[in-house]
Amino acid sequence: MLGTDINKMAMEIFEKAGGKPVALSEIMSAADIVICTTGVPGLIRKEMIRKGQVILALSNPRPEISPDDARAAGASFAADGRGANNALAFPGLFRGALNARARKINNRMKIAAAKTIGSFAEAGELVPSILNMAMHKAVAEAVERAAFESGVARTRGEEIEGT
Repeated sequence: MLGTDINKMAMEIFEKAGGKPVALSEIMSAADIVICTTGVPGLIRKEMIRKGQVILALSNPRPEISPDDARAAGASFAADGRGANNALAFPGLFRGALNARARKINNRMKIAAAKTIGSFAEAGELVPSILNMAMHKAVAEAVERAAFESGVARTRGEEIEGT
């Protein structure tokens, strides 16, 4: 797996985990799927995109490249944080956390949400429709279950700090 980051410590951790630190230009020329969470709007230019790449420019509210620009440059699929995070993941993730009265949202809850979302993608789709209400309900249920299983859910009689 290729990766890059401006934070030297993050790259050291990435390398110790088996990743290969490289420059952004190498990622763009080699990777079929590019996932960005840099917070740097405009980081990816149209000329950097190869035909058929999948571009997930997830910084929010301003992505590394707009989905429209990425598709115009040849990407087979492109999404930004507004579509992937805000519309696809957050409704069920937050509903599940609220239902569990969770103290925090942890990695188990996020993974439960991601796996459930993925299970609703139909053949040939990378992600399901954001309008699929059954998917949002299933995500909320999976996140709530993960909150209880990981010990961050509150019981009904437990007070919430600051209330």
